[in-house]
Amino acid sequence: MTSFTIAVSSRALFRQETGDKGVAFPFVKALTMVNQRLTELDQATEEQFEIVLIPSDGQDIDHLTKNIEKYGLKSDRVRMITGEKPLLDLLNEIEPVLYLSTNPQNVKEAITAGHGAATMFQGDYHEPSDEVLRVAFDGDGVLFSDESERVYKEKGLQSFYDNERDNEDEPLIQGPLSKFFQALVHLQQKFGLQNCPIRTYLVTSRGTSSPGLRALKTLQRDKLEINEAFFLCGAHKGPVLKAIKPHIFFDDQTPHIDGALQNGVIGAHVPYGVRNE
Repeated sequence: MTSFTIAVSSRALFRQETGDKGVAFPFVKALTMVNQRLTELDQATEEQFEIVLIPSDGQDIDHLTKNIEKYGLKSDRVRMITGEKPLLDLLNEIEPVLYLSTNPQNVKEAITAGHGAATMFQGDYHEPSDEVLRVAFDGDGVLFSDESERVYKEKGLQSFYDNERDNEDEPLIQGPLSKFFQALVHLQQKFGLQNCPIRTYLVTSRGTSSPGLRALKTLQRDKLEINEAFFLCGAHKGPVLKAIKPHIFFDDQTPHIDGALQNGVIGAHVPYGVRNE
């Protein structure tokens, strides 16, 4: 296994109007910090994040290059695509574990083509610390498939509970961001328990009974340890996210993304599954 590619649109990394840091900047900066720590751990390691910047239409390449240097992102693990190719052809070529953009249509196309992707929204946010990369995930429709959410939407809450109880020992199918999560876990294992600069969080509307147990058993089956899990039983996610202070939070439902943004947390919408049909 070599590098894990993270593809980011230039408009997500830098604001087009001003050239200032964009909504994806804190996350990308934290990825470069993890890379530096990995290099300190093992000078010869190839297992790092490779950040691929995809210029948006009309953006000046020279200006983007200057911004990369200005804001301290200059690295052999940060590169920019300069050739003109259709987006999906490019994504199929570089095979990212994650693609981030402020263009909802591009993200939807990437998801449909089988890539882990999310839409980011420019706005005001509390910039997290660079010392530890913190990533928060919703469960259904993000780490897992939408199979259980589909039961809830089509048959109601009680049927959802019955389904999770009856299938508690049946693992959920992997969701669109499972490969990115697997990359995080793999790199955590390289660092070990002491001084690991990556922390992961599950923030889900599931409860602590069978719905929550099925999610945890799925992660255990796949040998994917999560650092902290919050089972909110339908409560608002915003206050919990505000306390966690993640660099990015992924959810398939826009109300939860809105709640994150209202609490100064960078939310990224994953347009996948029954909630987005």
